Amino acid sequence: MRSITAVPMRNGPAPAGQGSGGQGSAARVKPAGPRAPLDRLRVRDRIESIARLRAAVRALGDVDVSGWDDATLTDHLDELSRALCGIDAELTRVAEAVRARGFRIAEPRAA
Repeated sequence: MRSITAVPMRNGPAPAGQGSGGQGSAARVKPAGPRAPLDRLRVRDRIESIARLRAAVRALGDVDVSGWDDATLTDHLDELSRALCGIDAELTRVAEAVRARGFRIAEPRAA
């Protein structure tokens, strides 16, 4: 969203029907958005949070335990279980916080 502020023209009178007193005006567009450094920092933090979530999705996409033999899976089962339960708990926490605000989490439509 942008706000528009009227600024006097420097090139003389305005065309007929514009402005008053022989002097026209032009619109200068100012970006609307966070002005304080703290607001900009918060926006950047939010963008980075989403980027970290996307990176986690990509990282999980690279995990393929189907090729692990039973001995390897058995050796790493406790560690894998803790990681998966941790991921599940954090995903649940974020999803519940979104839903608590009255928003719905929808699966993306297939392209």
